Amino acid sequence: MIEQLDERLTALELEVRGAPVEVLLEEFATAKARRDAKQAAIDDYRRAQEVEFFKRLPELKEASDREKAKYEAFMRERGFKP
Repeated sequence: MIEQLDERLTALELEVRGAPVEVLLEEFATAKARRDAKQAAIDDYRRAQEVEFFKRLPELKEASDREKAKYEAFMRERGFKP
């Protein structure tokens, strides 16, 4: 009878408190890894698209590089790392 009460109490605690911290941390880590992997794939795709775009239009690459240099200089003048 004590064993049954202990099982019921454990079930009620899980219902009230939710999953144990270890389970929540593991779920969070899994979700974060999934988000990080998705962001890495998005970044890879964006870089590949940028390379392809600039291969087709090399003048735009030069203009983009000039704008990037202007932005970096602007940020450095204000004491920020671009």
